[in-house]
Amino acid sequence: MPGGDGGGHGSDEAVRRAAGLRAVLADHRATGDQERRLADEALQALTDAGLFRAWVPRRFGGLEYDLRTIVDSTAALATADPSAAWLVMILSCGDWLTGLFPERAQHDVFGEDPDTRVCQVLTPHSTARRVDGGWVAGGRWGPASGCLHAQWAMLGIRLPEHDGRPAGSAYGLVPMRELTVKDTWFTLGMRATGSNLLVGEELFFPDHRILPVGPATEGRYAREDEENVRYRAALVPTLSTHLIAPFVGMATAALDYVVGESDRRGISFTNYERMTDSTAFQMAVAEAATRADVARMIAYQCASTVESHARAGTYPSYVERARIRQHASHAVQQCREAVDLLVSAYGASAVADSNPLQGLLRDIHTGSRHAIASTLGNPELFGRAMLGVRPNITELI
Repeated sequence: MPGGDGGGHGSDEAVRRAAGLRAVLADHRATGDQERRLADEALQALTDAGLFRAWVPRRFGGLEYDLRTIVDSTAALATADPSAAWLVMILSCGDWLTGLFPERAQHDVFGEDPDTRVCQVLTPHSTARRVDGGWVAGGRWGPASGCLHAQWAMLGIRLPEHDGRPAGSAYGLVPMRELTVKDTWFTLGMRATGSNLLVGEELFFPDHRILPVGPATEGRYAREDEENVRYRAALVPTLSTHLIAPFVGMATAALDYVVGESDRRGISFTNYERMTDSTAFQMAVAEAATRADVARMIAYQCASTVESHARAGTYPSYVERARIRQHASHAVQQCREAVDLLVSAYGASAVADSNPLQGLLRDIHTGSRHAIASTLGNPELFGRAMLGVRPNITELI
């Protein structure tokens, strides 16, 4: 199975492979929504297509797709099942983040199986204490998208001052078998992501399975290999860019459905026997399509910036990184507004359980509330960065 080139636009085959899964994902979407976990058939199809190896290091059997390829392939999945695309996005990011850890940690995770999946809850929910050879922490971490299908978890923890190093947050890797999954994911949308609560007590994080966040956001990773383009990309900009993909797919799916139905439907309480004859409807479709197009263009521009720096061996400036996070949240908002426009243009039957638009509406309004996509926090952090106001409201820039 071919991989990406680690720096260019990547493999068209990856996108075709993702698009080829639309039928099986669509067939099992309702089951996943009802059972609040991805159906086994959908999970197997994604695994067989190599989608969960997209960002596993190549030396372990991974594919190391470039960022634009993974954006396009994830968006293609979301046109059929947003939850499936969300899990690919989250678990791929977990794999990529693991590639920033020391070599020993990567072997722990991927050494026996390149299809190993890593879920993450990056917000620090526990303060660790120092022990011989590592750290111990316990706590509750959620929501943990993909935890029902993961073998490892990456958890946010706080480290106190130690060995002359300042206190700060870190990501720690732990096997899922050491955690308890609490069934807490009862939501409006994105139900099949199974984003439940993880609970652990006295979890041991050896030093090689710890990634300090502060240095990592500035490009100082724990990995020993500094030549691999894929794993010297900027941390938060990479995650923010990938986050756009499922929303582009959802907006595209809504647009395709509404356009496909428009010549067969009239507009209630008007003389229009076909929606296509209405100027107002035409304008709504044009506006929605433009918003989806803008979101995709933003994703491509962000990917290009991240990849260019990685290839050159440079790191985006503080303001560049804040701009990418702000642009990502703007792209997500554009997709959500596009879906809202299309639902309103389609009419009241869009919210029927039997209508595909209803599921897209629920999923995009749930997923777009992810913290990285915040339309409140991101403008503030971008404005502070542009004006040189320190400290900022988060280190995740």
